[in-house]
Amino acid sequence: MKDVLRKIKEAEQSAEKRLSSAQTESNKITADARREAAALVTGATEDSVSETQATLDAARSKAGKEADAVLKDGASIVENIESSASSRKEKAVKSLLDSVTSQ
Repeated sequence: MKDVLRKIKEAEQSAEKRLSSAQTESNKITADARREAAALVTGATEDSVSETQATLDAARSKAGKEADAVLKDGASIVENIESSASSRKEKAVKSLLDSVTSQ
């Protein structure tokens, strides 16, 4: 009978050791999984920020090129107006002088 009780006690101790070992392994696996998940989230966040920045840079570049084109067109129009006004200025001055001298 003592032998049976001793074997039961040894079996219980062995089971407790296995349970403790399993809990330790479970905690290690959980911690590793959490670290890996955090690394994945961090990597995804960094990728998202990088892609967003690239998209914004491309949009700024495109907007800058469009603004330069509009500025160039505007400068050309202003130049044409100034040129036209310059040639008409002489006629206007002559007409004004003729009008004043004829009075």
